[in-house]
Parts: sequence; structure tokens; C-alpha cells
Amino acid sequence: MSSRSISLPHKKSFAPFVSPETTHVIVVALAAIAVISPMLFWGVPSALDLSNHFRFALPFYDAVRSGHLYPGWLAESNNGFGDASFRFYPPALYYLLAAARALSGNWYAATVATFGALSMIGALGVYLWAREFTSSQTAMWAGIFYAVAPYHVNQLFQAVMLAEFAGATILPFAFLFVERVCRYRRAKDIAGLAAAYALLVLTHLPLAVIGSLALMFYALLRIDRNAIWKTLSALAISVGLGLAASACYWTTMVFELSWIRGDNVNPEPGLDYGHNFVLSTFSSDFPSVWWMNILLLSIAAMSWPAFILIRRTAREGCDSQSRRASVVKGIPALALLLSFTLFMATPLSRPIWNLFHPLQETQFPWRWFAVTSIASSLLLTLSVPAWMRLAKTKKRPLALLAIGTIAMSLTFSIRHIIRDARWLTPAQFEQTLANIPGSEGIYQWLPIWTHDPLPQMNALVEAKTFFYPHWTATAAGRQLPIHPDQSGAMIVMLPKEPTAVSLEFREPKRVRYAAGLTFIGWMFIGGLLIKPGPRLQE
Repeated sequence: MSSRSISLPHKKSFAPFVSPETTHVIVVALAAIAVISPMLFWGVPSALDLSNHFRFALPFYDAVRSGHLYPGWLAESNNGFGDASFRFYPPALYYLLAAARALSGNWYAATVATFGALSMIGALGVYLWAREFTSSQTAMWAGIFYAVAPYHVNQLFQAVMLAEFAGATILPFAFLFVERVCRYRRAKDIAGLAAAYALLVLTHLPLAVIGSLALMFYALLRIDRNAIWKTLSALAISVGLGLAASACYWTTMVFELSWIRGDNVNPEPGLDYGHNFVLSTFSSDFPSVWWMNILLLSIAAMSWPAFILIRRTAREGCDSQSRRASVVKGIPALALLLSFTLFMATPLSRPIWNLFHPLQETQFPWRWFAVTSIASSLLLTLSVPAWMRLAKTKKRPLALLAIGTIAMSLTFSIRHIIRDARWLTPAQFEQTLANIPGSEGIYQWLPIWTHDPLPQMNALVEAKTFFYPHWTATAAGRQLPIHPDQSGAMIVMLPKEPTAVSLEFREPKRVRYAAGLTFIGWMFIGGLLIKPGPRLQE
């Protein structure tokens, strides 16, 4: 007896809404935002640099809103006598703050949104760099480790070094594209490195100097020896385009650097690089170095697991055969990069600092910890699979010890760096900003012609502003002579007859040429990004 066979329909399988890799990216972004979340409840962290940054940001926003896309003179500081800080401090962070202020309507929301976005972007940059070596799931931890790295967190919550924190957001992308250029030499990777380098220069100059040395060191370790000249040419093109795309800033800075005081007049000993090496002193009489010594201990607690299994990580740490060659070569390069950053932060590197003047101008050798934070996060992440395998052996106590020291470093970041920050409530923050206009600016940004004591509001001068060569006074169509007085205020030689005097700050022609070069640089970068090209094999 036969029966009819009945075929049942298969159940429809629904693909997940997001891929595993997208999930890992979301986790990294949420972890980075979580680090910034105390600003939603406690306010804005405060230190001396907070007022300095917003003394720049407030008039920068007003100038951009009134149509001056790149202002050249900060008129309201120093009781209305102004200063030249717009011409010497990189502008990228302040464009971002101005955009956030325009969208949010208040400075508190703009500040929280800006640094939440920067924290997220920086963590994703480290994730993408790690993705060149390992799986998405493992690379996810690199972004998380970087988001909570002690020095990176300290940049925002204790030191309030806002521009350096922003620069540390861009630096991982520069390393990512150096890695890709050294491997593939594709047009889009050359463009990516050029864009990252330009943004780094436009965001924080000291970190651009330090980052340039670190990027060069890493490139020499990762360069393809079989195509060395092609790779060097690709790297040189990237740097050249990056400098062209940032020319609107650095050309003015280079040409006019001798027109401001800087550290040439009454230099502060605390800003001398020779007094700021990590481990150069253990005395609390030098609070900056003392605190950085403590941060070094926290960095070591988080980083030592990456070093102890470095050979095993290089041998076993890759998740696929196709990545084995890059991991075997990449992990020693990362370890050397991390060691180099620690070396450059200590007195052992003093001979190098003594030879390289731009490095001296970065003032603080411990700024190298910005690169340390990136390299250690990546190296620690690549060691995770090896540690997981070790935890299943008789050496499990060693793995537990590693977890314990990482947890101690994380606890230190939360308890002493974030929670113990000096917080300003939204109301206190707005009051702080209200007190900034007209306040005394940073001493180093004053024109070289100024002398102590500086003029006060009731000073009897023909023009209430500091002298600077770009000021022009005209009356009845003819130019009037100007010069600084003993304190640096501008004197205008008025004609005998009554007349209307026009005072203008006129940019030289080279500013327009630099703006054109910047436009051309970004056009070339954009062209390389959309240019199709074959993928070169490793």
C-alpha cells in the first residue's frame, strides 16, 4: 500500500538585521560614548586650559557666523587690545565646536556632542587599524582599550587638553593609512593618509610633530623591501598633499612666528621640555611630571600582557592563514613603536630632543603617551587570543593576573581620572564662558612689540589694539603711519585737520595663495579617493 508523500515548506530564515562586523563597530562606538557620558550628568571637566580654549572658540564662532570664514585677529582678548592667536593655533577643533554650537544652540551641548563624537571616531580609528591584522571581533577590543586608555582619558578629564584630545582622534587614521600604503600603495590609501595628515596639522601642531616622527618610524618598519622606492614615493606624495591641504594654516604660522613672543620673552621654566621628561623626578614639587609617572604605572599595568606573550602572539595570534605574514611582521613593528614612544618620553632620549628644535617646541615629552596609548591598545588586542588559549592551560593564574592588572588600570581611570576631575555644572560652565570675553590671553600669543606692564582699558592711545604689521590706517584715501608705543599698543599718526580714520586688518597676498594651495590639495585628495585602481597583493 502506497501513500502520497507530503512535502512541507521550509521555514524561512531571516538574516540578522546587522552583520557581526557592524555589531562590533556599534559596540566600539557605544563604549567610547560611555566614557564621555559623565559629562551628561556632572557637567564639563575644568582646568586652566578650558578658559584658554574657549577664549579662542567664542570669538571664532562669532567671526565665522558673521562671514569671516578664517578670522585673522582675536580682537576682544586682553581688555580689547586683542592678540594674534588665530594666526598660530590650528583651527580644526574650533570649526567643529562652532558647527556643534550652531546646531545645538548652546555651548554646553556643543561641547558634550563634540567630544562624544571625537571619542567615538578615535576608537573607531584604532578598530580599523587593528582590523588590518585580525578579525572584527578581536579588533573591537582595540577600540575599547583605546577609549579607556589612561593617558587618552586624562587628556580630556584632568588636563582638559581639548585640541590634543582631538588630534589623538585623527592620529589612529594616519597609522591606518601608513599601514595600507606600505602594503598596497593604492591611490585611495595615499589620499587617506594625506587627508589624515592634513587634519592632524590643522588640529594640534605639537601632536603633528610627534606624530610625524612616530609615523616615519612605523613606516620604516612596515615598508615593503621589495618595492621600497615605490612605497617611499607613495608616502612622500601623501605627506606633500597633506601639507598642501593644510597650507592655509601653517604658511602664516611659519612666516609670522617671529612676530609673537612665544617663549622668547620671559620663558616659563615649566614649559621647558628639559623639565618634563617622565621619570626625571619623583617629587610632588613638579606636579606635571609626578602625575605622568603615575599614569605611566597605569599604562604599564594595562600594557605588560601585550609584551610578555609577544612571540607567541606573533606565532599564533592570526585568525587566518591569509593574515599570518602581516601579523608575524606587524606585531614586532608595533612592539618597537610602543618601545620607541616610551623611550622618547624619558630622559634617555634627551640627546634626540637636543638636536631637533621642532621637537623641543612641543614642550612636554610625555605627549608621546598619545602614541603610546594607540600602540599599546592595538598590541594588547592582538595578544588576546594567545591569552585566551593560555587561560585554558596550567598557566591560568598568569592569565588571571593579567586580567587583574588591566582591571586595576581601568579602575584607576574611572576613579582618579574621571570621577576626581574638577567638574563644572552647565550653569557654572556658562558663567565661566560669560567671564572670558576681554580677559587676558595667553602670554605667548602677544605680539613681540608688547612690553610689561600691558596697557589697561583706560590707557590713552589713538587705537585700542596691539600693533601688528597687517594693520592699515587710512584717511581721505591716503595711508597713515602706524607704530607701537612702549607697551605695544598701536599709535596712529593722525593728520592735523579733522578726518575720519579707517582701521583695517589686511591679510597679505600669500594668505590667498595658501588658501588656493589648500583648495588644490583637497581637490587632489578627492580625486585620488574616487580614482579606480587595482588592489595590489601583499
